[in-house]
Amino acid sequence: MKKTVVLTDEVKNDDNRLIARMRVVLNGDGSTPNVMTMGTDNPVGYNDDGTPIFPDVDDSLLKSAQQQMMAEAIKEQKQLTKENGGDPSKVNVIGAETETKTTPTPQQTIQASMMKSIASLQMQVAQLKKENKDNGN
Repeated sequence: MKKTVVLTDEVKNDDNRLIARMRVVLNGDGSTPNVMTMGTDNPVGYNDDGTPIFPDVDDSLLKSAQQQMMAEAIKEQKQLTKENGGDPSKVNVIGAETETKTTPTPQQTIQASMMKSIASLQMQVAQLKKENKDNGN
């Protein structure tokens, strides 16, 4: 059985007004966490073209909260990945959990062996030509 962890957090401003909710699902599969941030503000009005006007949000507060959430998510994902038998070092690199080492096909193995043999024969021929030239033949 594998465990899944859901982390959630809320971002509030100095007036204790909720400005965003964050959520991340951790499966312990070695993947880099993807923190979803959803704003909670309602429009305070609309522009002439119909686009909504939202209250100002302190971007530095939001970025700081997202960074803290990501750090916690990475820590938890590494632990969970280790518990599930995966490699926790892959959590920090996006897409690393899907990288696999390819095993050569039998045909590729035969081709590689033949290429080595050809290279060896070419070296022997070059050496014999050099020896013949050095001997005056």
